[in-house]
Amino acid sequence: MKLQILPNWCKKLGLVVFLVFSFLGVGDDFIDGFNSGYNVASSRNHILPINENVFTFSSYFGENLTHFFEILGIIGILIYMISKEKIEDDYIDKLRLESYQLSAIIGLILSILLYSFSKDLKLTLDYFIMIYLIFYFTIFSIKKRMD
Repeated sequence: MKLQILPNWCKKLGLVVFLVFSFLGVGDDFIDGFNSGYNVASSRNHILPINENVFTFSSYFGENLTHFFEILGIIGILIYMISKEKIEDDYIDKLRLESYQLSAIIGLILSILLYSFSKDLKLTLDYFIMIYLIFYFTIFSIKKRMD
């Protein structure tokens, strides 16, 4: 079965949309992780003070728009995934199919492991979709470069 594929220039568009909107969507989590890592790595005398007036994406854009940015990031990587390669042939179709299959298997195994070891896990569907898409992107890129 042939899937209607977007033209090659959509790869660049999808990558830019993914990077920009993923950063805007998860910027607060990145900042929180950076600050907590800095506090752990530094000595006890240099702990960053918690400041309530710090810029956050969710306070500037709002929770709903920040969540919408995360969805646009997912759509960006989907656009990248279904865009044509410069040379589109049967081998690329085979690599694409193998990458989908391997990503699905890895995603399912990770989901089962996460749920079996953590009963109080409170992750939304966004995390699992993003993990699946990033695994697909990584596996496809590695397989394409190996040949």
